[in-house]
Amino acid sequence: MSMFASQPRRLAAGVSRRTPRWVMALLVVVVLSMVLAGCGSDPNQVVAQQNKSRLDNELQHARTALGLPDSMLQPVETQENQISSGEGGFNYNYQDAATNYTLLYNQLVGIEQNAQQTLQKQASDDIQAFAKAVNQLRTQGFSEIEYYQGRLDQALLDYNNARKAGDFAKVDITARQQTAALQALWPAYQKLQEFKTILRDLQSAGTNSALGQIEYQQNLDAIRGGLPADRYTKLVEVIDGQIVQLMADQAEATPYIGATLVDNFQASIDLLKSYGQDTHAFQKQHDQDVTTLKAAKSTADYVKLGQTVNQQTDAMALPLLRAQGYHDYAVLQQLLASVEPIQHTTTRWSDPYVRTWSVAYEYADPFVGINDAKQNLDAAYDIATYTSADQEIRDLTNNLRALKDNLPYTVDFQTVDKYADQPHPADLELINTAYHLTGKVIVVSLREQVLRAYDNGNVVWWSYVTTGRQELPSWPGLHYAMYKLYHTEFTSPEPKGSPFWYAPTPINFAIAYAPNGFFLHDAWWRSEFGPDTNSDHWDPAAFDGGSHGCVNLPENNMAWLYDWTPIGTPIVVY
Repeated sequence: MSMFASQPRRLAAGVSRRTPRWVMALLVVVVLSMVLAGCGSDPNQVVAQQNKSRLDNELQHARTALGLPDSMLQPVETQENQISSGEGGFNYNYQDAATNYTLLYNQLVGIEQNAQQTLQKQASDDIQAFAKAVNQLRTQGFSEIEYYQGRLDQALLDYNNARKAGDFAKVDITARQQTAALQALWPAYQKLQEFKTILRDLQSAGTNSALGQIEYQQNLDAIRGGLPADRYTKLVEVIDGQIVQLMADQAEATPYIGATLVDNFQASIDLLKSYGQDTHAFQKQHDQDVTTLKAAKSTADYVKLGQTVNQQTDAMALPLLRAQGYHDYAVLQQLLASVEPIQHTTTRWSDPYVRTWSVAYEYADPFVGINDAKQNLDAAYDIATYTSADQEIRDLTNNLRALKDNLPYTVDFQTVDKYADQPHPADLELINTAYHLTGKVIVVSLREQVLRAYDNGNVVWWSYVTTGRQELPSWPGLHYAMYKLYHTEFTSPEPKGSPFWYAPTPINFAIAYAPNGFFLHDAWWRSEFGPDTNSDHWDPAAFDGGSHGCVNLPENNMAWLYDWTPIGTPIVVY
């Protein structure tokens, strides 16, 4: 007999001697359910896994075969990860997961179907921005611009040769990177010019600047090499350091370098003041720099001064650019006010009515005119965005000045016919002075309703046109031929019932000239083109008003222009 046999068992407090049968039955059901679930017996689990596999395969196809960028696929992948994150959990619903995987698959197929059109338009818009950035630096006197012109030409060629969505995505990435680089380049180039001035002063003083010349050439090669935008920002700091090091190495030249830096700082202050900005704080810094320069005795004193002035000058870059943008906007406002009240009367031979309307409505428009430029300026936040916004304002100003110069000329068919095939002073001012364009250039005169094709400053061809009506004006500015469409169909972006809706329309020849669907194209349905057709007029064929923003040409004329115009041709609309 065991020594423990006679001792009674102790039960935990609150626990009965026997477990109820219904509790045991419930435990068996729960355990059995968990075992069956673990064995994958839920048919919805199999369906969910199949649907997820199909989605993953389609994502792989979109990325590798179609070349869609991660930015387009990321939303689908993020949602897929959210769905799958709880799989295997006690409350996970495989039926809902299967349904959601199918929804994502259908969403992805929709993205694939629209990807090429979306990416093509995006690449087109970004190449336009790239081209404008190139031209801006050209007008600012950037001597190395041809290096970037070559990259622009290659981007245009790649765009024209693109066939798949992935091809357009690659072109778009290149265009964006190059545009960002060009917008960040200008401050670095200005700093390099300051370095160049210092080296010239050293040479004039008979000081050895061989090392500085080597560094200058290295910096110039870096600018020519097409660095990423952040590298150009860093290059400003590098050149600042080289200037300071030059002062440390050339003790006898430090007074010259210090004086150059202080003088350049004063020039920037004067420019900021000319824009109507408060320069008191900067001027106070400059005056202290002058005092420090006069009191400097040692190389260390001059080096410290150089570091200080460089920091002060760099800190002025953004306020100076912002002030320039708003100053240029004020100039555009004043110019538009001087033109906008001027009106002219329509005396079309086929129209028994007298019409009067503003001659600069394109520039006053909230979407393609001065208000759009102001919105971009207000939204700017760094050197790149202020530079881009200011360039749009300057383009509008250049073109509006040209339109104003054309106002004294009588606009009727007899006068236009007489002078249309001759270079116009306003055209040449835009081509040669405002934009520094060479080779083939297309100029559209909104005032005359005429298009002229130039080749190296000579008119080689011209045509009457019809541009956008007052409610839907053509986009003034400097643009570029982005892509061509042959025997296509245009559909209205407006809903049926809108006064601007139009039925799907076959187009024979079209050249995209600006973002958001602005084209030069044939309008075979019109019989009237030329002066005043952008306003109310009588047309025996159809459309007694201007276009929906495109530049319309007679079909045969558009066929000629289509063949003559290579991708990348500048198109000036003023």
